[in-house]
Amino acid sequence: MNFDILGNLGEFIGALGVVLSLLLVARQMRLGIEQTRRNTRSVRAAAFNSMIENSIRLLEHVFRDRELSDFLARASDAPDQLTPGERLRWDAYMTAIFRHAGNLIYQWETGAMEDKMWESYRRAFKDHLLDKSWMDWYLDHPHLFDQRLADEVRSMLEELANDGVPHAVKWKEEGGRIGFKASLRRVTGA
Repeated sequence: MNFDILGNLGEFIGALGVVLSLLLVARQMRLGIEQTRRNTRSVRAAAFNSMIENSIRLLEHVFRDRELSDFLARASDAPDQLTPGERLRWDAYMTAIFRHAGNLIYQWETGAMEDKMWESYRRAFKDHLLDKSWMDWYLDHPHLFDQRLADEVRSMLEELANDGVPHAVKWKEEGGRIGFKASLRRVTGA
């Protein structure tokens, strides 16, 4: 009987060891999940900070440099009257702005940006599309950007057309096209 008692005691201690090991593994997993959440928040915060820095960098020169702000106002008012050098400058600036918008869309779609923040950026960008020169520039250059940006610009222009914004209404009446083929039609007149 002594051996039976020792055998049962050994099984009990072994089972207890398995249960304690499982509890330890569960605790380690919980700690790992919490660490992953903290890391995810840190990555999101860094991505957010980077987006803000990019936005500020794009705007900073406009409010610090009178020549640039005057140029942008002139380019926005009459882009067809720019010299070749000024046209290059306007194209570079607008490309940077639309690339930034494309990056913001990507950050939002991947979850690096919260919905409320995206809506704030979207409202600001839509506000810029109230300027006909911004719409015209994009419609002449959609082939430089990805489909996500085209879809978002199309959505904003449709909203502006529904709000009665004249250049957006005209765009919609002419078929509301955005994309490489629409760009070729605008350039070639076909």
